[in-house]
Amino acid sequence: MKYILYTLFLFIVNTVCAQQEITPETVNETYHLFMEERGVSGPTKTKFIEFGENNGTKLLAIAACEKCMPAIYTYQENDSKRLGVSVFFNSTGLYVFQYDMDSFVIVMATSKLGDSAWSKFAFSNFYSKTKSKADSITKAEIEAYAIKLSKQ
Repeated sequence: MKYILYTLFLFIVNTVCAQQEITPETVNETYHLFMEERGVSGPTKTKFIEFGENNGTKLLAIAACEKCMPAIYTYQENDSKRLGVSVFFNSTGLYVFQYDMDSFVIVMATSKLGDSAWSKFAFSNFYSKTKSKADSITKAEIEAYAIKLSKQ
């Protein structure tokens, strides 16, 4: 019985860990936004997101159009391991958190992740491959997710 439980436990842990791993194949696509953002030719409800590596550094690029200059976010390895979700950060102070395998939460917080728990955001949004998911989430849910992560 112990052997069966141990095997089941290892299987579950392995499955959960594997689900958190992102790859270009699972990320690179057009995403729908909860709230529209500025784009090249006016407000947009979609963004293009690509994940890749450059000289061993994992990067996430988010652009308003396929030919637009992207905002680049750097993978935060320690925060990602600690929180159990992929975490990216850029020099303007924006964090991108993996929400699930099809979605991301992006926030601009009042402090650095890990310094103190967050309560307010200068900016927050939700990006999802699934339009219905982006349309059905609320700003409160987006910010509650980021606050929960900041408390870990």
